[in-house]
Amino acid sequence: MKTFIAACFSLIGLLVALPLWAEPPPPVPAVTQPAAKNIERIAPPLATLVKQFKPDPNAEAEIISRKTHIFIDENHFSHSVSYVAVHINSDEAVRDYGQISISFNSFYEDIKLEFANVRTPEGEMDSIKPDATQIQNPSDENFYQDRKDLLFSLPNVRKGSVIEFQYRYTDTKKIVPNQWFDSFSMNWWEGRAAGQGMRSDAILSTEFTITAPKSMALFHNDLSKVWINLTRQEKNNQQIFTWKGKNLPKVVLQDSMPRDEQRFTQLRASTMGSWQEIARWANQLSTPHAITDANLDKLINELSKKALTPDEKVKAVYQTIQQKVRYVFAHVGRGGYEPHNAYEVLTNGYGDCKDQTILAVTMLRKLGIKADPALVITRSRGIPEMNITSVSFDHMIVHIPAQAGLGEIWMDTSGDKGLFPGFSIGLEGQPALVVNDASAAIVTIPGLTNDKHFAHLDLTFDKFENKNTESHFTLKLGGEFEQRLRGMWQYSRERDKSFREMLGHVYSSAEVTSISGNNADNLWQGFNVTGRYKFTNVWNGPQEPLTYGFNITQLINLFTDFRGIDKPKDRIQAYEIDPGYTISTHITFARPTPNHVAVVTSQGQNFNNEFFSLTQKGREENGNYVVDITLSVKPTHISPQAYARFYEQIHLLFDASEWAVVFRYDKHAADLAALQTTAAKTNKAESFIALAKLHIKNGNYGKALEAANQAIKSEPNNAEAYYVLGLTQGYNNLLYESDKSFAKAEELGFKI
Repeated sequence: MKTFIAACFSLIGLLVALPLWAEPPPPVPAVTQPAAKNIERIAPPLATLVKQFKPDPNAEAEIISRKTHIFIDENHFSHSVSYVAVHINSDEAVRDYGQISISFNSFYEDIKLEFANVRTPEGEMDSIKPDATQIQNPSDENFYQDRKDLLFSLPNVRKGSVIEFQYRYTDTKKIVPNQWFDSFSMNWWEGRAAGQGMRSDAILSTEFTITAPKSMALFHNDLSKVWINLTRQEKNNQQIFTWKGKNLPKVVLQDSMPRDEQRFTQLRASTMGSWQEIARWANQLSTPHAITDANLDKLINELSKKALTPDEKVKAVYQTIQQKVRYVFAHVGRGGYEPHNAYEVLTNGYGDCKDQTILAVTMLRKLGIKADPALVITRSRGIPEMNITSVSFDHMIVHIPAQAGLGEIWMDTSGDKGLFPGFSIGLEGQPALVVNDASAAIVTIPGLTNDKHFAHLDLTFDKFENKNTESHFTLKLGGEFEQRLRGMWQYSRERDKSFREMLGHVYSSAEVTSISGNNADNLWQGFNVTGRYKFTNVWNGPQEPLTYGFNITQLINLFTDFRGIDKPKDRIQAYEIDPGYTISTHITFARPTPNHVAVVTSQGQNFNNEFFSLTQKGREENGNYVVDITLSVKPTHISPQAYARFYEQIHLLFDASEWAVVFRYDKHAADLAALQTTAAKTNKAESFIALAKLHIKNGNYGKALEAANQAIKSEPNNAEAYYVLGLTQGYNNLLYESDKSFAKAEELGFKI
């Protein structure tokens, strides 16, 4: 029943799994005991349950009964018996419940299926066949571990059938000596067919009982908020805790749900009342392995000669492990928590998260850097209730506390060629326990701010040939975006094709003619992508207009899931954005010839609400038009009641106006550009006067006024400047100001 097997994963979401170091063993037939007189049912006969059951015609499936009885002895060893009965009422449920998989840790416990039966719609009983049960290694893990699955197929499952099964767990070893803990769902979670996630159907009756010696302290979380009632009684020097629930609703899983367990009926119980007990236990397992040999001592000595500052030492250790130790999980028979010796990890050239951590900690300490292992519950496990002490961690990294010359660092070496310090999205905001004898509390790993999780597109149009235009782009990345795309580039078998297709979505009408991934193996510089777009048949020639366009949705569609979010009527669960992030672009719309002038025909809107902010600015620059757009998505927790407003704001964002910039041919444009350049360089009144006169000639009176004011600013006593200012003010209907400027021009000697 242990659901907390330590299995150290590479935490970059889009990385493919690491290769096996050996072929997995074939499935092992399970020891299955058919229903017999010596097997005690913990539930009433199935006929009785069915007789009392009134099916919901709209439900795909319903859990009629869910029971577990756990018995703990005075040595903290336990055995448990679990029973489940399910009514099947749809073809989809037939597929999902036709084969049952139950996980267990083969290092610490045994499992046995005691019976499995199917009651057909006609009322006949059919039992599991002897060859329909196996013990398998999980098919979704590309490394050896002690977690295995009891897998069995049920016969004759059809719509209208009722299935039942009972199985037994027995402890064989203790994770933490002289202690007991467990985690148990009052619902029943069943894997969907073909690996398509999980389902948890409505449950009519659920019951969980723990029987333990009366003298044994037992801590547990409170499930009253999810309508689970607890009773406790004493009998024959035993204490019996019983949790019961009725008519629990179906759990609907939706994208972007919060990671905490508050909406689930997850019972956690333990004989330990302090996290210090776990920290000391883990420290006792790891400390004896923080040892060196001559080879490791030599390596550390070499590093100490080159790495002189604390920062250099930490980076040297990170780089050494990245170069010399590859990630492989191969700890069958070790229980998942005890590392190899540090020097063995270096000698072997491979190791899992705890192996790499103990090597890093050993090297850092030898170099004079304070460092400890840290147990982590990664984002893939959500955020359990941490008020109950247990071993529910699935990863180990290095914690370097703030010290002279260093701020606090959480370092993870298990990723392949990850950006230093290997800090990934899977760690942010997650519970961690620093492993040393003084550690007494869970800490939360700090998360990065919005601006550290970013995708920024630099786009410059720079080539005009015949009817075609081309642009150069650079996609800069940080945080979650950098981790995921670095991993894609490193491991994708067709990365060139994949990235061309991905970035082709920015401009669907363009062809990505070249693409390059940069810094994919660089430990110190972020991964980025450069390339070129080609736009065909978009311009009719040197004296014709050229139109550019861009909408922030071109990046939203690429880097967010906003386009596919649920409609308010379909949203049941809360919606969470965590972490926040920033998407931005800097675009240079270049003029195709010196005789083209930019005219903005549509401008992007700005937004600022509780969910996101969008700022958009445009300006002329050296004859080109430059646009800067920044979308900052805020970390937020949105209740189902507030979701409708979020949905509305997102769709206002999608419906917002886009940027449209037209470069129109103007035979005077080259003269205008030359005058603007001269005026900017010389800052002389005569240049601004000439520029103002040309603007007047072109009918651009507003810009003429700006140039005339610049002439006065550069030479406050220039008579002609005041005369031209008077002209431009008159054209802008500033008649009073115009008269004053003409008078000033005459006063300074200009003849009108």
